[in-house]
Amino acid sequence: MEKQLLREQIERIIQEKLETTTIPTDTWKQWLAEANEQEGENLISRQGSHVILREGRCYLLWRQNASQATVLFCNESDLSERDIEWLRMLLWMDSQTVKGVSQSVTGDEYQAALFGQWILERLQASDMQAEVPDSFSWKNKLFSTVIPFLLVTEQSHREGPSYTQLYKLLKSYFGGDLVVVPLTDKEWFFLVPEHLTSNADADEEEDNKETIEEYLTSYCHGLFELLAPQWIGESHLSVAYPTAPIHGIPAIVSRLRETIYLGRTFHIPESIHLPWELHLEHLVYSIPDEVRKQFMQRVVTKNDNFTDVETMTTLQTFFQYNCSVSETAKRLYIHRNTLLYRLDKIKQETGLDVRTFSDAVLVKLILLLYKVTK
Repeated sequence: MEKQLLREQIERIIQEKLETTTIPTDTWKQWLAEANEQEGENLISRQGSHVILREGRCYLLWRQNASQATVLFCNESDLSERDIEWLRMLLWMDSQTVKGVSQSVTGDEYQAALFGQWILERLQASDMQAEVPDSFSWKNKLFSTVIPFLLVTEQSHREGPSYTQLYKLLKSYFGGDLVVVPLTDKEWFFLVPEHLTSNADADEEEDNKETIEEYLTSYCHGLFELLAPQWIGESHLSVAYPTAPIHGIPAIVSRLRETIYLGRTFHIPESIHLPWELHLEHLVYSIPDEVRKQFMQRVVTKNDNFTDVETMTTLQTFFQYNCSVSETAKRLYIHRNTLLYRLDKIKQETGLDVRTFSDAVLVKLILLLYKVTK
C-alpha cells in the first residue's frame, strides 16, 4: 500500500494527526523487548511488531533500516483497543506487501480487513441497515442471496489459521467463491453464496425435502468439524437465514453475535448455536432483572432444589429429548423406573410435575432463569 495513502487511512481511523520522529533501531528493539515483557498490557499482536504502547503514547513503526527507525506517534488516550488492533493489522499488511507477498492475496486480505472495520464502525454507530459502500470491490457479490456464518474462537497455546489458510479451508468445503471477513482476532464472518449450500433435488418428493433449518444445521455441523481442529481452545459457530445483504450486514452480524452469546449463556457445553432454537432463551434474557427475581420468588418456594447437579442434569436431558421418559432414561444410562423416581422426587420437593405440560413450561423457564440470575 502506498505510504501516504496508508498514513491518511490511519489518521482517519484515529481522527488525529500523527507526528513523526526518528530513533535508533536498537532503541526500537529495546522498546519492543520491554513491551513483550508487559504481558496483557503492551503485548504486541500476532500481526507483527509494528505497534508499541509506551509512556502514554502509541508508536507505529513506519520505516526501518539497520541503524534508524522512523516512527509515527500519537497519544494512547486518543485510541480505543479496537483502534490499536486495527493499526497493527494495517501496518502488518503493509509490511507483507513490501516483503513481496502475492499482491492478489494481500489485496483480498486488505479488502477483508477494511470490510470488517466498516462493519464494526456501523455497529458502534448503531447503523444496522447501512448499505455497503461502492468503494468495496466485493459489493457486487452482495446482491445475490448468501448464507452468513459467524465463527468465534478462543485460541489457546497457538494461533489459528491465517486469512489465506482459512479462505482455502472454506473454499474446499463449499467448493466456490465466498467472502471471508475478520472482525476481531477472535471473530470471523463468512458469506457463502446460497447455491453452494443448496442440496435440494428437483426430482425429490416434497415430503422428503429437508427444511431450510435442517440443511443449515447440517452445514453448520460439517463446517464446525472442519474448522474446530484448526484452533486449540473453544470455538463457537452460528448461522443466519439466507439473505441478499447489500443492506443490513451490521444487523446480521449483531444477530449472530447475540445468538452465540445466548447459546454460550444458556447451553454452556454446546458449540453450535442456531437462532431458531433460542427463541425462548432470547425472551428470557430480555426480561428485566427485577421481574426475573419476582417470578422466581412467586413460583419457586425451595430454590435450592434446582441447583442440585443430578436434578439439573435430569431435567435438562428430559427437555432436550422432548419429555420422553424412555429416551431420557436411555441418554442418562439409568433404568426407566429410576428416572420416574427422580421425577416424582422433584414433584414432591417443588410441587411441579414436569410430565404435565403447564408444569413443564414453568420448570423450563425456571432452569433458563437460573442461568442468568445465579
